[in-house]
Amino acid sequence: MITITDISQELQVSTATVSRALNHSCLVAPDLGTQIRLTADKMGYKKRDIRRHRGRAILNIKLVLPCHEEPERALFYDLSSLIEGIRSGFQLCEINLLCEPTSDSFKPYPHKKGGDINGFIFAFHQPTPDIVKELRECNTPFAVLNRDIEGLPCVASENSSGMGLLIDHLVEHRKKPIKPAFLSLDGLGQIHTERLEGLENAAKKHQIDFNPEKDVRYFSGIRSIKRDVISDLMKSYNVLLCANDIVGTVVLSELERLGVSVPDQIAVTGFDDSPVRQLSRPLLTTIRMPVNILAKAAASRLESEIIEYTRPGVTLRVPGALVIGGTT
Repeated sequence: MITITDISQELQVSTATVSRALNHSCLVAPDLGTQIRLTADKMGYKKRDIRRHRGRAILNIKLVLPCHEEPERALFYDLSSLIEGIRSGFQLCEINLLCEPTSDSFKPYPHKKGGDINGFIFAFHQPTPDIVKELRECNTPFAVLNRDIEGLPCVASENSSGMGLLIDHLVEHRKKPIKPAFLSLDGLGQIHTERLEGLENAAKKHQIDFNPEKDVRYFSGIRSIKRDVISDLMKSYNVLLCANDIVGTVVLSELERLGVSVPDQIAVTGFDDSPVRQLSRPLLTTIRMPVNILAKAAASRLESEIIEYTRPGVTLRVPGALVIGGTT
């Protein structure tokens, strides 16, 4: 019995490309699709309709995770929630989920049978142009999680509006006019940019004195967040808006060592509602960015592209929610 693997080996293309061509997917170039279907007929292939058998189909999905030199950066999301969200997003079929860390030498198809992967999810990092090129040449669907990159199928958090929710809350509940500083880490990239942009927009809305050129502090890592720096910030600011919960938790620890009362003397906020927040005392006020919902949305769109042959859409934004703790 001839299989799509036999056809893929004959034409030196991936099995995913063969499958799409046999189902007349718009993701396969017309000339290549015609060549694949003619070869299948010549070899005596009998088509099995994945749509009819979708309930019994098993897709191979590869989840590619980032590697960080600073291990604490892995604390901002719960891996089990990420995996649960991906599995719940595939509702038309079952999946075999493969996890792999990214690296400078990462290749989507490291060996001959690598083409058996039906789709990729790149979580919390951007695939390189070479990887994107290879995936598109093989007509393999993919999704990028928690990024907004022009030209790529992405599912991202509403970082800008989330910062707006924090400012709205602070304006409403603080007795004195707020004077905020934004504390961030080097290397946050787009996440930093979007959250800072949200802060700038909210400051203009509430007529808050905020200048990104002088009211933003960058740290090379959490170990560089020292008491003397935090003590110096308290001379000019009464709110410390942290780029994420990891920064916020460390800031709270340094304020405690300084003997500063939070939120009486100064307010502190985080972002993401990540697992590390549970270690903060008092609990950080933050923005919940549900990783499982982000993952489910990415998986659902990927499933539709694989089974229903839909084209990937524009970036999908998932809104966050204000979680009020004891720090504001």
